[in-house]
Amino acid sequence: MRFRSDRHDAQTDGAKLWYADWMGGPTLARIENCRIESMAGDMRRTVTITGHADTFFSIPALCSIGGVKVCGYVTGDDNGCLVFRHTLGG
Repeated sequence: MRFRSDRHDAQTDGAKLWYADWMGGPTLARIENCRIESMAGDMRRTVTITGHADTFFSIPALCSIGGVKVCGYVTGDDNGCLVFRHTLGG
């Protein structure tokens, strides 16, 4: 999936947040080394944002685990870092 990214910021947990400077201000486009919160251990992947925020607390996203695309959303954890949570079903 292609995405536009113009600049990045570092998160305290080591993830790199990529933003697109687009109409209306910066928009989150991708997160490298993003922690997958709903998986056991400290699994990290590159997560691509797939749409606009559907609620105040979550942004639709996807990542690849073992060659399989996994849908989910990006949200904040208790430490203020953005994390990926996968969703069940289609």
